[in-house]
Formats: sequence, C-alpha cells, structure tokens
Amino acid sequence: MALILWSNDYSVGVPRLDADHIVIASLINHIDDAKQTGADESVVAGILRVLLDFAATHFRREEAMMAKAGYAGLADHVREHELLAEQLGELHDAYSTTRDPEMSREIMELLNFWLVEHILTVDMHYRPQLAPEVER
Repeated sequence: MALILWSNDYSVGVPRLDADHIVIASLINHIDDAKQTGADESVVAGILRVLLDFAATHFRREEAMMAKAGYAGLADHVREHELLAEQLGELHDAYSTTRDPEMSREIMELLNFWLVEHILTVDMHYRPQLAPEVER
C-alpha cells in the first residue's frame, strides 16, 4: 500500500503545483516501496536523487508563481523552502557517504512530513491568492 495517498484535501488549487506535489508524493512512495521490498540502497539512492532534484525545481516554480501573484508571505515561504533544502542536503550528504538504510529512512520521513504538513498548512495560505491567478 502506498505511504501517501493523494486526495483533493492536498490540492492548492493551482494545477501545475498540484501536479508537482503528486510527483513528489509518488517518488516518496517509490522510495518506500523500494525499502519495503528490500531493494539495494543504490536503488533508493537513485530515486532519492531524482526526488531532491525535483523538489528543488518545484520550490523555484512555486516561488516564481507566488512572486508573480504578489503573494505577501513569499519571504517566509522561501525561508521554509531553504530550511527544508538545508535539512535534506545535510541528510543526503551523510547518506551519500554511508548509504545507511536508517539515513534514507530519515530522509523519507522528513519528506513525508514536509509534503503533508507543508502543503496542508503553509501552502494552503497562498491558495486564495494563487488559485484565482491561474484562472485569469
């Protein structure tokens, strides 16, 4: 069973950003599946690299859309992204040198927490301003 089951509760009302969030959830699920089936850590590491690269691209896209819409909470949102990127970078650097399964589990837990908590709390703040922007 998938670790993260996407639902409309996660929708921020911006199709491009919702699609990004679905991809991130899917990649987290792939990592979980790999770990559950006992896949080699090199498989986990490959998926993890794709996930981290995609998350960085998503952050830039989301920030650009918020800037274009004149979103007042942009600076705080960017700081949230920077903090997550820093935490993930540190964990990934440590993981890269050891390929410790416990470290990949920690990374996955952080990403899972971020995906759920960040979307449902932080991202929902921009929904009223960005969602109508898409329709214009």
